[in-house]
Amino acid sequence: MRKRAVKVKHVKRRDKKSDKKKEEKYKRHKQKQKHKEKSKHVDRVEGKDSSSLQQCLGPGCVQAARSNSKYCSEDCGMKLAANRIYEILPQRIQQWQQSPCIAEEHGKKLLEKIRREQQQARMRLQEMERRFHELEAAIMKAKQQTIKEDEEMSEGESDDTDLQIFCVSCGHPINPKVALRHMERCYAKYESQTSFGSMYPTRIEGATRLFCDVYNPQSKTYCKRLQVLCPEHSRDPKVPADEVCGCPLVKDVFELTGEFCRVPKRKCNRHYCWEKLRRAEVDLERVRVWYKLDELFEQERNVRMAMTNRAGLLALMLHQTIQHDPVTTDLRTNVDR
Repeated sequence: MRKRAVKVKHVKRRDKKSDKKKEEKYKRHKQKQKHKEKSKHVDRVEGKDSSSLQQCLGPGCVQAARSNSKYCSEDCGMKLAANRIYEILPQRIQQWQQSPCIAEEHGKKLLEKIRREQQQARMRLQEMERRFHELEAAIMKAKQQTIKEDEEMSEGESDDTDLQIFCVSCGHPINPKVALRHMERCYAKYESQTSFGSMYPTRIEGATRLFCDVYNPQSKTYCKRLQVLCPEHSRDPKVPADEVCGCPLVKDVFELTGEFCRVPKRKCNRHYCWEKLRRAEVDLERVRVWYKLDELFEQERNVRMAMTNRAGLLALMLHQTIQHDPVTTDLRTNVDR
C-alpha cells in the first residue's frame, strides 16, 4: 500500500509540471504573435507615411518636409520668406507712394496740434516760474516791514468773542478769532496719518521746491506731497515776537494796494500761514503744467510710433489698398476731405 501511494504522488507531480510547461509555451506563443502583429502594423504605417510625405516648399529643395511643417529645415523657410519679400515689397512700396495715406495726414495734423499745446504749456510754465520768483521777492520784502501798534489794537478790537463756529475736521466749537489756526493744525494732524509715496524720486530739470521726496525706509517709498504742505516731514518754523505778518493787502478781492499787514505775526489771525498757502498755490499750478507736458510728450511718442509702423515691412506686406481707377489717387469723398 505504501508503494502505491508513493507512485500516485509522483504521477500528480509530473502532471503539474507538464501543465506548467504547457502554460509557459502558450504565453511564449502569444508574445511572438503580438510582436509579429506590431511589426506588420509598423511596416504598414511606414508604407503609408512614405506615400503621403510632402515635398519641402523651399526654393529648389527636393527633400521631404518635416512632420507638422512645410519645410525640411528653418533655412528653407527663411529663403522662401526672403524671396517673397524681394518679389512683393517693391510693388507695395510703389503703391504706397502713389496713393496718399489719409492716416499719415491725420497723424501730421495731430502732431502739429500736440506741438502747439506743448508750446503753450512751456509758456505757462515760464509764467509760473516768474510768479514763483515774484512771490519769494514779495515775502522777503514783507519781512522787512515794521510793526504798527495802532493796527494791532484795531485787529484785537474787531473780533467778536460771543460768536462760535465748528471745526470742519474735528467738529469742536471754536472761537472765530483762532478758527484759522485751529483748522489748519487739525487738518495737518489728520493729513499726516496718511502717506502718498512712490518708488522713485522726482527728477525735473530746472524745477525747485516741488515734492517733499523724503525717503521712508519702512515702505521704501519717496513722499509725493507738496514740500510746502507736507505735514508729515515739514513743520512750521517758530515765529519770533518781533516778526511782522507782511501779507500784501488787496482791495476789491484781487487788486493789490502795495501795502502790507503790519500786525505782529503771532497775533494776526486774518492772514495765518499766508506764505505757505501762496507758495502751495504756485507750486500746485507748476505741478499741473508739468503733468500736462508729460502727457503731451507721451501722446507725441505714440503718434510717431504709429506713423513709423504704418510704413513698416510688416504693414506693407500684410495690408494693401486696391485702386481700381488709376486716375483718381484720393479715394475719399468730398465730404471727408
